[in-house]
Order: sequence, then structure tokens, then C-alpha cells
Amino acid sequence: MNINVKPTDCMQSVIDSAKNGDTLRLSSGVFRIKKPINIANKKDISIVGDKNTIITGSITLNGAWERYNENIFVLKTEKDLDIQQLYINGEKYIMARYPNFDPTKILDGHSEDAVSPERVASWKNPAGGYVRALHSAEWGGNSYIINGKKADGTLDLKWIGDNNRGSDYHKQVLLVENIFEELDSPKEWFYDKNEGLLYVYPEEGVVLGEVEAAVCGEIFKFTNCEDISVSDINFEKTKRLMFCSEYEMITRSDWGIARNGAIYMLGCENVKITDCSFNEVGGNCIFIDGKENDISVENCDFTACGASGVCIFGDQKCVRDLSTWEDHRTVISDMKKGPCADDYPRNITVEDCYFYDMGQYEKQTAPITMSVCSRVTVKGCTMHHVPRAGLNVCDGSFGGHRFIDNLIFDTIRETGDHGPFNSWGRDRFWSLGGYDTGGNNGKEKRKVATLDAVETTVIAHNMVCGTRGFGIDLDDGSSNYLITNNYCYGVGIKLREGFLRTVRNNFIVNAPLDLHCTFEDNDDVIENNIVISERPMSIYATNRGFTTRMQNNLFVGASEDIFNEELLGGYTNYICDKDDDFALSMTPTQIYFEPFSMDFGRKDKPKPIIDTVIAKGLTSFKIMDATLTGIDDSIRSMGGLANYDGAFVKEINESSPLYKIGVRKHDIIISIDSKIIAKPVEMKETAELKNVKIIRAQKEFIF
Repeated sequence: MNINVKPTDCMQSVIDSAKNGDTLRLSSGVFRIKKPINIANKKDISIVGDKNTIITGSITLNGAWERYNENIFVLKTEKDLDIQQLYINGEKYIMARYPNFDPTKILDGHSEDAVSPERVASWKNPAGGYVRALHSAEWGGNSYIINGKKADGTLDLKWIGDNNRGSDYHKQVLLVENIFEELDSPKEWFYDKNEGLLYVYPEEGVVLGEVEAAVCGEIFKFTNCEDISVSDINFEKTKRLMFCSEYEMITRSDWGIARNGAIYMLGCENVKITDCSFNEVGGNCIFIDGKENDISVENCDFTACGASGVCIFGDQKCVRDLSTWEDHRTVISDMKKGPCADDYPRNITVEDCYFYDMGQYEKQTAPITMSVCSRVTVKGCTMHHVPRAGLNVCDGSFGGHRFIDNLIFDTIRETGDHGPFNSWGRDRFWSLGGYDTGGNNGKEKRKVATLDAVETTVIAHNMVCGTRGFGIDLDDGSSNYLITNNYCYGVGIKLREGFLRTVRNNFIVNAPLDLHCTFEDNDDVIENNIVISERPMSIYATNRGFTTRMQNNLFVGASEDIFNEELLGGYTNYICDKDDDFALSMTPTQIYFEPFSMDFGRKDKPKPIIDTVIAKGLTSFKIMDATLTGIDDSIRSMGGLANYDGAFVKEINESSPLYKIGVRKHDIIISIDSKIIAKPVEMKETAELKNVKIIRAQKEFIF
């Protein structure tokens, strides 16, 4: 039965009365939702728009504007609204903030004096304000609600929990917002919820017209539904959810996640979301939670949204011997493979979708992110202009994913130490024998490496471009992967710790293959790849007994002495200068390289601009009878550094004064006598070596 629904109808009532087999046809126009629409225990229901159907979490505010001062107008409206986004004349306005909005900078503007004593003293009552910052190591965001001022004049902050790696925030990259005294720039606004007063600083000459206040963050909440379809609907202007959500720390990933979204699903089967758009959604767009099967998101657009695009997260109680950052289990008590419960998503598809300008507010976000799930397929999607990774896999539980034909570029815009594709494998095996980050105890870990990563995850035929970080970043134990037929430009492929990774038939330009903290008995295979770079390999902290098989690769633009002979020994690889006739005359079949198409992502969406200049490697400096370099992304990741300060010890002779005090090859020198070494050239041959702080295997030592 077809049921026609108009914007003036009560959508919740229509949903409640719908029968199995009904189709709800939403007319053109704007449906304004003040609270989530709950859809429970429904079967065979279709919700269909007409492409001009808009569902928004914004209400209109009416009344007469009055002048408050020379620049600011005030509107008397309802009290106790939770307004998190505001639109005037259809245009988004900016919550009052310091520093002022600057889209060219991280967090759209940041300042180290955002919470300085002088600035805090200028605020009469900052309670209800917010602090947003990067994590201290730039791994994501950390955000806080201001409860007020303490007796000493500093802020009383409540951390919201939006990061799984601690609440320490970056002392230079932060901002404050929702404080009346910071209403000092055109297009800013402040809402006094106690008095019901909305203050706006309009641009010169703008007549204040329709006012839309985003007060609802979730639109559809599906629970225990089956055979549901949602199509041709535009979801717009919902409330930012980060400061009114409860965050959950996810496994041993870096993520804290709020289980909500404009569309939220729990316990559903066979749900299809097609041809929809999500624009200016304040939080997550789609959240697939718990026991879900056969969910698809196809041909949808996600633009200018506050958090993540599609979140696929199972219940952590499904993971055996679950470890956390507070409780690293160093003994495996449950040796059974796979999940111990079924409250997790499986057979999920995200196909032909477009993601642009996501993570406007939350920085521990991604267009697509997942944890404790199985057999997720992401195919033919384009994702770009995001603060962190494009694709994020929080843990190895339970594998079987397929990431195919995607285009990922212009990522890692505001964070650091990861890649456009980012995964962790901090599963049961990772702390076996004692937690460390050096790739130790590999022989024992190898036996249990696939207890959680049960099925092989495939990353095939994707284009990944970037200027920083790692293109395909398999971090901290990510295991059981096949990486093949990918084109990586400016960023390469990284394997850290972990087991059973096959890297085959990939084309990498201007970036290295990174091997970090390689386990004994790791059984990785790196073969039939073409790498065009002056520094084609970045190898740190390999452990005795590693079993990487590296063969039939072509390295163009490299020199022979850059390679680890132990790694290359016994296998055939080809190394040549970029201008060598051998490189020009070699056919792909000579190295068993199979050409693949260069058609990636959604066909109707933008492509990156490629610069064909071959980038140079790090410059080496001879200082104190040691060879030092600066810090790049590889070294930063290997050392777990918060920034790029320091000098990396590439080589060191026993005669070196540094060696004599305890410094060794692959250490990172951070400071000497409390003076930070920003780059190697700052070190002098005559330096007095006292209180030399170094990082070794992500641990700090002082000599």
C-alpha cells in the first residue's frame, strides 16, 4: 500500500501505523524533525522521497530582531534549546569562538592562548562553553565541556571521551567556543539558553531572514527491522552530537565512538539506503550497530558533515579476551577462534558513495570506520578533504573485508601518524608475553595471530594519494591482509608488527614500502611491486628470525646500498636508476607485474591532480662520528613521536661520543640538556653531552 506523507504530517504517527509491505512516499518539501523517529519491529517497509525531499533536524525561530549594540542583534526565542548549528537565510553561521574562523588552518583556526589565564579572566561565566583541540600526539581530537571556573581562575573541564588514547590535549592546537565574550566577528552567534536569547553578528548589509536552529541530531532509529529501504531523501542540518553523547572506548584502537547517527540501526537485516544525500549533518551520518546482516549503502553523497560517514561497530562483548589500553592482557585464556557472541555487523556493503569534507567538528573520524564486524565491502567510493583517514579499521575482529576500486586523496589534513587507509591489529596476540611496541615474542604470537582476524581482508585496486603519512597503513599488528593492484602516489604501504600480509603487484610512486618492528616468523610476502622513489624502502627495528619473502620487485630511482641485505638476501629483486635503460626497456612480465586499469572511485566525482616529479629522500648529516637525519612520517610513527622534532640516528660508530654515552643506531635524539633538537643541523660537534633524551622502541631514556 502507498501512503503519501506531507511535511505537515506527523511522521512518527505515520510510521507507527504502517503495515508490512507499505511504501511511505514523502512529498517534496522540508520535513522538520524535533526528536528522532523510532521505527521498531517493522518488516518490508519502504520510505521513499522524490529527490526534493528534505528531512532536517532544524526548527525555525520566529520573532523580531532588536539591536543589541553596534554590531550584534538579538532575538527573543524559546529557552533551554540545545542549539549546536545555526543557519540564517540558508547559510551556516559560526558558534562564537576564539580564535575566529579561518578555514585554512587546523580546527578552522587555533591558538595556544585559547585558554590562557588572561583570556579566561575576560569571561564572566564560561560555563556551557566548549574546548576543542587535537590530541597531544595529533592522533585525533580531544574535546571538553566547560563547567565553569575553578577557584584559581583556570577552567573546570569535563572531557567528553572522544579519543581512546588519553585526554591530554595539544597545547598549541585548540580553540574555545560558545562563550558570549567571543562573539566578535561577522557570521558568529551565541545562544543564551537560560534567557532564550539568540545573539547574532551579521555581515555588513545582511538582512536577517529565516533562522534555522539545529536541535535534533538523529532522524531515523531502526530497531529489529527487516527488509527496509530508504531512498531519494536529503538529510540536512542536524544537531552536532559530540557534546551531548556518551562515548565508548573501542577495543585497543585509538577511537572513542558515540553510537548514534542521522540514521541509526540496531538488530536489523536486509536494509538498503540508496540515492540519499547527507549534507551538514552535525554528527555521524549512518551508524550500523550490533547484530546486523545484509545492510547496504549505495550511491549516497556525504558532504560537509560533523563526524563520520558510515560507522559499522559491533558490541565489544563479542571479542574474546578483550584487552583495553588500561588492561593489556598478556596471557590468552580463550583459544577459540572468532567471536564469542553474535552482536556484530556482517555482510555490509558501501558502494558508489561520495564523501567530501567530513569530520568538520570531530577529528577521530573517517568517511568509513569499523570495529568488531565481518565481511564489510567498500567498493567504488570516492573520499577526500577529510581531517584523518578515509578508511579506518579499528581492530582485526573479524576480518573478511573487501576494499576495492576506491579513490582516496587529500586526507590527513589535520592529524598525524597514520594513512588514508588506517588499521590496527591490537588483538589477543598483541600483548602475549608482555605489552611492548617493538615486535617482540613473534614466535609465540604467530601461533595465535588469526584468532581474531579470522578471514583475510583484501585491499585491491584502489588509488591512494597523499603528501604525508602512509598510504595503506597497517599499524600495530594488523594481520591477515592481501594488498594488491593498488596505485599509491606520494604515500606508500606500511607493515608494522603483524603477520601474514601479502603485498603484491602494487605501483608506488614518490613513497617507500615501510617495514617497522617486524615480528619473528611474520610470514609476510612482498612481491611483483614497482616502486619509483629515491627511498623505496623504509626499514626500522626488524627482529631476528623475521620471515618476510621479498622477491621480483622493481625499485626505480634507488641505490643498492639503501637496502637491508638480510631482507633482500636469497631473493631476486631489480634495482636501477630512474634514467637507466634497463628500467625503460624492462617489460612488466620480466618482474611478473600485471598491469591494471587506472579507473578508481565514483565515476562522476573529482580526481586528484598528480605531480610526476620524483621526491627526494631525507638529507643525512655527519655529526659526532654518526649519521643523522631529520624526522619523517616513517620515523615519527616508528618512535611514536608527537611531532617532527628530533634527530634520527641512521648510523653510529663506536668511536662516537654519542655511542659512548649510550646512544645506538635507530635511536631518536629529542633534546640535549633540556634543549629540544628541532633538526639535526642544530647539533654541534662540540656540544656538551649531558641529559641527552632519546626515544628507543617508543620508550624514553636519558643519558
